[in-house]
Amino acid sequence: MDGVLKGFFVVGVVLLIGYLLARTNALGPHGTKVLSTLTFMVGLPSLMFSIIATRHISEVLSQTGLIALITAVSVMALFAITGAICRWGVRRTTIGALATGIVNSTNLGVPLSLYVLGSATFVTPIMLFQLAILTPVALTILDLTDPAGKKASVRRILATPFRNPVTVAAILGIIVSAAGIELPALALDPLVLVAQLTVPLMLIIFGMSLHGLSPRQGTGDRAPTLLAVILKSGVQPALAWALAVFVFHLDDFSTFVVTACAILPTGQNVVLYAVRYGVGQNLAQSTAVITSVLAVPLLLGAAWLLG
Repeated sequence: MDGVLKGFFVVGVVLLIGYLLARTNALGPHGTKVLSTLTFMVGLPSLMFSIIATRHISEVLSQTGLIALITAVSVMALFAITGAICRWGVRRTTIGALATGIVNSTNLGVPLSLYVLGSATFVTPIMLFQLAILTPVALTILDLTDPAGKKASVRRILATPFRNPVTVAAILGIIVSAAGIELPALALDPLVLVAQLTVPLMLIIFGMSLHGLSPRQGTGDRAPTLLAVILKSGVQPALAWALAVFVFHLDDFSTFVVTACAILPTGQNVVLYAVRYGVGQNLAQSTAVITSVLAVPLLLGAAWLLG
C-alpha cells in the first residue's frame, strides 16, 4: 500500500503549503480570491479541454465508467432529495451533491491507480465523466441560481453554459473528441503546460481555505456535511462493490479497482467551486477533509479484503 501512502503524503505536503501561506498572510487578503479566479478562468478550462479532447468520450461507457456514473448519480440524487426536503437551498445543495459525487480522481486517483493498480488508465473514465458531464451541469445550476444574476429567461438559460469558461472548455473538448480530430502538438502543448498548474493551485487553495476553519463554525452545515460524508465514504463504495459483484460480475481485481475508485475522497475542485461561487464553503471543506482522512483506512481495508 505504498502507493496509497505516497499519494496522500504528496497531497498533504501541498495542502500544508497552502495553509501556511494563509496563516502567514503571505499573499495578502485577496490571495485566495486571485488564485481561485486564475484557476477557474485559465487553469481548469485548459485541464478540461486537454484531457477530454485527447481521449475518446466512449471511455465513459467502460465498466469502470458505468459503475462510477451509477454510484455518483445515485448518491448525488439522495443528497439532492434530502436537501430539497430539508430546504437547504438549491446552491448549497448543489455544492453538497458535488461533494458526495465528485471524487479526487486526479491528484489522488492517478497515483493510486498507477502505484497500486498498475496503470493510470483505471481512473480515466471517472475523470471524463466528472469533467464532461457532472461539472458542466452543476456549474450551470450555480450560474442560473446566482442571486446577483439577471432574471431567468429561456434565452438566458440556453446561453448560461456558454458564459462559463469551464463548461465551454468541456463542450469544445467533447466536440473535438467526438469528431476524432487530432490536434497538432503546437496547439495542444501550451494548454497542457497551463493545465499543469491547475491541480497544485487547487490544492493550495484548499489548504488556504482550511486556515480558520473550525468545527464550531457553520453549525447549519453539520447535517449536510454528515450526510455528504456518509454517502461519499460509506454508501458510494458499498454500492460500487455491490454493482461489481452482483450486476457486472467482475473478477476480484476489477471489483477492488471500482471499489477503490469509489473510496477516493471528495475532489478539491468542489472546494474551488464553493469558493468561486461563495456558497457551501464550510460544507465542501469539511467533507473533503473528513473523507480524505477516512479514505486511508478504507483503502487499506479494501485492499486487505479484496486484494
